[in-house]
Amino acid sequence: MTNKIENSVSTNLKNDTNTFIYDYIIVGGGSAGCVLARRLSDCENITVLLIEAGADDNGLDRIQRPLRWLENIGSPQDYLYRYQPNPILNNREIYAPRGKVLGGSGSINAMVWARGNQNDYDSWAEAGNTGWDYESILPLFRKIEDWDNGENSIHGKDGPIRVERPEKLHVIDAAAVKAGISYGMPYMEDSNIPAPEGVGLMSMNIGHGRRSSPFEGYLKPIIDKPNLNILTDAKVLKLNIDNGVCTGLIYRKDDKEVTVAAKTEVVLSAGTFETPRILMLSGVGDAVELKNLGIDLKVNLPGVGKNLQDHPLISLTFQLNQPLADLTYNLGGINYYWKSSPDLIKPDLMLIPIQYPILTQELAAKYEVPDNAFSVFVTLIDIKSKGYMKLTSSLPDAPLEIEPNLLKDPADFQAMVKAVELCMDLTQEPDLNKIIKSWVAPDRRLKEGHLAEFIRNGCSTYFHPVGTCAMGKGPDAVVNNRLKVIGVQKLSIADASVMPQITTSNTNAPTIMIAEFAAEVLLGTR
Repeated sequence: MTNKIENSVSTNLKNDTNTFIYDYIIVGGGSAGCVLARRLSDCENITVLLIEAGADDNGLDRIQRPLRWLENIGSPQDYLYRYQPNPILNNREIYAPRGKVLGGSGSINAMVWARGNQNDYDSWAEAGNTGWDYESILPLFRKIEDWDNGENSIHGKDGPIRVERPEKLHVIDAAAVKAGISYGMPYMEDSNIPAPEGVGLMSMNIGHGRRSSPFEGYLKPIIDKPNLNILTDAKVLKLNIDNGVCTGLIYRKDDKEVTVAAKTEVVLSAGTFETPRILMLSGVGDAVELKNLGIDLKVNLPGVGKNLQDHPLISLTFQLNQPLADLTYNLGGINYYWKSSPDLIKPDLMLIPIQYPILTQELAAKYEVPDNAFSVFVTLIDIKSKGYMKLTSSLPDAPLEIEPNLLKDPADFQAMVKAVELCMDLTQEPDLNKIIKSWVAPDRRLKEGHLAEFIRNGCSTYFHPVGTCAMGKGPDAVVNNRLKVIGVQKLSIADASVMPQITTSNTNAPTIMIAEFAAEVLLGTR
């Protein structure tokens, strides 16, 4: 990395205490942090420090090449958090990958570019978050995109993130589209219309065969700007909060602790698990929980760490009756949005065929996976179950207690049953049925108790944790609609943790949108 804090210009040095001072300090160089670093440093008179706990490993082929994204899971670029064993899911330990690299999860994810449903954002606004309705945030999505079909009323051109749809479908995807249509689903050329429902082409943040990540699109082009310093392999230990004002923070790098100060704002963009961890270590959180850990209370915000949500996912696996042939794009190319019940106001199910067999350890031990196998991701995207994350110690490196309560609400479990049944129904449609040689996991159509047990052993996470520093007005709100931390001046949050309710889609595009919103607030243009 070219820019280091050690190379700060002299105007950033406070002579009497030897403390480095910046206008803005951004904690977390993930998807949101890359956006903020770009937008703030574009103002030449603003000095910015970006601190990232991971390294700059974006040159790795498995990060850059879309077909290799699964290799990032469990790699050194993955925090690989663990969810608490849950009796609903047979007390299995579920791993929750998150990116520990400059670029964050946007540098290791599956590159599915999905905004969600317009109702997602209208609901945020109706809950008291003025300015977050769909029409208000649509210009931000357009600002982000370099859409493959050019600019129109809902898409942008020449933005930092290239978004493309497949030009040619893999045999699995081509059959899956026809299966959806014969099942009765409408066909979508664009799955990012305001209210997507049906089967259609997947939008992917892929450009010219490579990952189009927030790092590549936002940060890399301005990485050597003199007013931007980037610090990698550095862990933020705590915020300095004096009399209700965040003045800076302390970080650790190479076993040394360093204090830096912010004249204007500290912005937490460390993600759904690390942002609330930093707040709690700094004395911002539930008063009782902090007291029990021996942490001095600065601000009593009981909502910190609460409201955790994630999309539950289960994979059904089948054997193709022919070689898989050349794999394409991000191992996918199409997706389904559908309702578990016709009276719902928006789809609550999403299915994605994947050109690779993916099973939990429990299912892999039960079913033998043959050659030419592929899976279908079956996901519940509109959920009622909510959980929490907690500190287990006042030590900054201690394991977290993370419990999303996947499928805990009975309505969620029943909707997941409907989702699996939908997948099984689609495989019986002529075009998909004729390319499937055999069922693998499950090895036959399941009903009632057998289906429920399959879900308990097969359900995992779709890598979309959000909500632990929720935006709102109630007693559990952590930030207001301007993303300012309630009760602390000069402190904002901009990442997926602020979502009051999870979007009915993959969450990377909405997270980037949140960062664009934050940048406009900080710069006074919103």
